Amino acid sequence: MFILTEKPSVAKDFAKALGASFSGGTYKSDTTTITNCVGHLFELEEPSHYGTELPIIPAKFDYRLNPNVEKQAKFVVSLLKSHKSDSILIATDADREGEVIARECLAQAGITDFSRIKRFWVSEALTPEVVKNGIKAAKPLSEYDRIAEQGFARQRADWLTGMNFCRYITQAAARKLVVGRVQTAVLSAIDQRCAAIKNFKSEKYFEHYGVFRPTRVGSLKNLNQPTADGSGASCRGIYFDGEATGFPDDSRAAKLNACAGQKATLADSKTEKKIQNPPQLYNLNALQKDAFKLFGYSADKTLKIVQSLYEELKCVSYPRTPSRVMGSGNVELCQKVADKLTAKDAFLEKAVRPQMDISLENKRCFNDAKLEAHHALIPLKPLPESASEEQRNVYKLIFERFFTAFLPPCEYEKQTFILETETDGNKFRVNGKKILKRGWKYFNTENNSRLEEGEIADSDGKPEEQDLSNIDWNDLVLSEVETKEKWTKAPPFFNEASVLAFMENPKAGSEPTRVGSFKNLNQPTADGRKLVGLGTPATRHTFIPKLLKNGYIEIDKKNIAVTELGETLLMAVRLSAINSLADISATTDWEERLDDNPAKFLDDIKAFVKDSVSQSINIPSGWTNTWMVAPTRSGKLPAASGIVCPVCGKELRRGKSNWYCSGYKEGCKFTIWESVAGSKVTEKDVAALCDGKTTGIKHCVSKAGKAFDCRFELDDNYKIKFVF
Repeated sequence: MFILTEKPSVAKDFAKALGASFSGGTYKSDTTTITNCVGHLFELEEPSHYGTELPIIPAKFDYRLNPNVEKQAKFVVSLLKSHKSDSILIATDADREGEVIARECLAQAGITDFSRIKRFWVSEALTPEVVKNGIKAAKPLSEYDRIAEQGFARQRADWLTGMNFCRYITQAAARKLVVGRVQTAVLSAIDQRCAAIKNFKSEKYFEHYGVFRPTRVGSLKNLNQPTADGSGASCRGIYFDGEATGFPDDSRAAKLNACAGQKATLADSKTEKKIQNPPQLYNLNALQKDAFKLFGYSADKTLKIVQSLYEELKCVSYPRTPSRVMGSGNVELCQKVADKLTAKDAFLEKAVRPQMDISLENKRCFNDAKLEAHHALIPLKPLPESASEEQRNVYKLIFERFFTAFLPPCEYEKQTFILETETDGNKFRVNGKKILKRGWKYFNTENNSRLEEGEIADSDGKPEEQDLSNIDWNDLVLSEVETKEKWTKAPPFFNEASVLAFMENPKAGSEPTRVGSFKNLNQPTADGRKLVGLGTPATRHTFIPKLLKNGYIEIDKKNIAVTELGETLLMAVRLSAINSLADISATTDWEERLDDNPAKFLDDIKAFVKDSVSQSINIPSGWTNTWMVAPTRSGKLPAASGIVCPVCGKELRRGKSNWYCSGYKEGCKFTIWESVAGSKVTEKDVAALCDGKTTGIKHCVSKAGKAFDCRFELDDNYKIKFVF
């Protein structure tokens, strides 16, 4: 039997399991020969292979040796040719990419008869036992034809759009610009978010909170402190009028303060039983998002760490999985893993393990209908002592999520009480939460707590919940009124975690007006179908590095913003026949077509390319000579400002979201952004700053969401500083 793997490390795992020794570039035993690829050994030919005239649409796609691994490519092809009459086992990574890598090699070796070829496809770490069982369970390669079709269709579609549209846009802009079917859509989403932030106008509003205490202790200042017998606790509620809880001015404050000391009566109450399910098992995307939130790891870094946990330490399952569930055939595996991981931990063994529901009845964890290619990412054995700190951090996330996911839901009562002042009839809503069964929250890890706190902090307008167990609703007075001045907040900039979340579940036309308010999040299409994601779980981490490398985005303190060059590209795309590349809904439609019918998807891409490049781009006059300057949405260049740069003395220009020096080509990097701490910087402000003066008072909002007032001034490094 001849075995082909994707990586040298996997070939070594097979050799260890099968007792093969290394010799002449391969691992050999009496019955088996094992060798490996090094990723893609072959790549699609360059456009010049087919001609130079657009559109470049090959009747047949040709491949060439990948020059970086030419020696190994020739070696693998020669081995495949010599073993083509033997049994062949394909053991490249069990996903679309791995399928394409293997079939490229088979094609280059001239092997078209797959009757003697089987496919090795497992999610577990490649221990000797798993390798042997996987070989026994291997299925005919033909059963994976659909995955191969999808892989090749994606590869060729990306080549067609990239090679044709890069040339198409570059010719019009007279400057090399890189266009990608997915990356341009991601860039467009980031740009829309930046525009929403820039155009957001922060507005002041006021909220009023009433503090209610028992009559006999109404003057105490110790909130929520019961008396010795456990009674006498206080509570806090928000004032409302109709449906409104926020008001444009504080005119109600005096009226409410005058009610202090009035008896409060219970006007209404409502109690609802709720359940909060445990978070699901990790797939790659979910792990990457949480590793970024907790440790600041980039998506690419997290992938490398978890890949090392899988390949080198063999303590987690296959990481490049899109699934957050296990298959029905994985019940025994999960039971064994749980027993193994709890064996030396008394708390897990005695307190947590008995509560875990590892059975087919648990449809949140075992669901064949939601299983894609590989089961969810789970731990397989304890982490070795030799692991690095980064490996420990990522492993701990996977380990804790495994135990959390199988625990019962948290059950609680959601309580709402309406208190009304007896004399003036002012109403306050008091929200409470009473835990009935802690469920999965019994396993209260530090990571779980931090993630939950982060979700609460990210939510806007979440009602305050408190323990109302000891409240005597028949003996309360309005003790005092607190008035809070607040400011509406712009939506947050994208970061790596939120870009991954967006790519996993993108929504067109869903720009938030305030924090956390994607209007169409998780909403299906008109015919009931949920939009598919952009890219694949195995490739989504690559798009931010690509956009950075191409100079289209910049990252400042984790916040992602579009550069002037990125704006230039988007302007060109939006003015052309390929404007749908900047349309999220159109791009997700392409992804859905790929899943449904790979052949038709590729034919549609060819037709789209052919039709698009035959149309001219309406580039504004003079734009091609000043491509570095970001045009505004009207297509006109920024007008002269008459404001002088304090660094080099050249004139400032106004970009889409900032003011920049016209001497940028000579190296001057002076910039003033139009929005600072939620406050708009006007042209008058820019002129004052560049003249060494301070601005007028600006109403700002801190990162924590707190409002403050200050003036702006340039420091010695020509950066804006706050003057209080």
